[in-house]
Amino acid sequence: MGAPKPHLAFYCPGTGTGGPWRYVHSLLGGLDPDEFDVTVFCDLPGAYEPRPWVRVIRLGGPDSFPGGAPVGAPPAHARAPYRGPALARLAPPAVRLWAGFGTQVRRLARLFRRTPVDLLHTQNTGCEESPVAAKLAGARCVVGTFHVDPTYDLHNERSGPSHRVLELVSNRCLDAAIAVSRATKRDWVRRSHIPADRVITIHNGIDPDTFRRRQTRADARRALGLPADGLIVGGLGRLEEAKGFTYLLAAAARLRAEFPDLTVVIAGAGPLRESLERQASQLGPVGSVRFLGFRSDVQPVLDALDVFALPSLCETLGYALLEAMATELPAVGSAVGGVPEVIAAGETGFVVPPRDAALLAERLRVLLKDRTVRDRWGAAGRHRVARDFHERDMVRKTIDVYRVRVARRKETR
Repeated sequence: MGAPKPHLAFYCPGTGTGGPWRYVHSLLGGLDPDEFDVTVFCDLPGAYEPRPWVRVIRLGGPDSFPGGAPVGAPPAHARAPYRGPALARLAPPAVRLWAGFGTQVRRLARLFRRTPVDLLHTQNTGCEESPVAAKLAGARCVVGTFHVDPTYDLHNERSGPSHRVLELVSNRCLDAAIAVSRATKRDWVRRSHIPADRVITIHNGIDPDTFRRRQTRADARRALGLPADGLIVGGLGRLEEAKGFTYLLAAAARLRAEFPDLTVVIAGAGPLRESLERQASQLGPVGSVRFLGFRSDVQPVLDALDVFALPSLCETLGYALLEAMATELPAVGSAVGGVPEVIAAGETGFVVPPRDAALLAERLRVLLKDRTVRDRWGAAGRHRVARDFHERDMVRKTIDVYRVRVARRKETR
């Protein structure tokens, strides 16, 4: 009888959308069931494609669903607020933070103990409970991916000593960490003093054969009810401060006189929709800014655009940028996180400082004025994604991390 397969588990709470969820999907698709036993701890078992060899365990409950679970299973896990005695809830915020952190660590540790694993790969890193809980539960190796970086803390709400100490504790529980960009690695090493040799950079990747133009611009615009003529600049993402869409609208206002037929398209949902709509109403004719809401399939939106804009205030390495470039769109993005690692300035697009609507407008102007440049840079962008940001390379390098870490643990037993 051969040696038992290593047991690998993923921890991925959340709504079943967004970068970490996609990331885990990609990794599951590349794992060999003959090499690993696999478990996924998540909120929404139905969000994962049924795979008979993957055990899916719903957070917050004992249920497990071999091969998947009914779509629509309600989320059962969230960061637990401290719900101790009423008097305790009057304690200072730092005390409540630590109490809540400890409560959630204990809950997760109980869950992880019921399913012992050789390696747990958590998608929650930073001031997060899962690495600590995994260690307490006896996980032989804990790997975490940094999907966000400290710059996401736009208002310094997580930069006080209480959060920073918990960050240090949590990140020191990682036997290995994966950063999705070089900038992300640099920021976390500097902030939490995690040893640099413990963090490997593996860029996010997509399958360029999945994200490519499916229809002409004219057909895409017709299907979305967008103007057939004129130029369209667009962006994708949640309508929240971090995505910086207010600066895209401000840039469009600067371009209105020169490009009266310009349309701005934003696909996404979020808490800032009303304020962005108010801002848009002051920019020009009705319909010059279109909010398309959340789209599970963004390819039709990308097919309709002439230029892609990513005006984010923080970004590690967003999938939306890779998808746009794979669709042969030139891109203008903020110089934050891993964005400058993706956009080759002057070859596939431009990089501008965040919050600089004037320079964003100027760089958009260059692309809007010259279709030849748009076409050439768009083609170069697709080539760059296929060469440097391919999903298969991301998956292969990550699985290699698993193999190395599991082998090291076997050697030290």
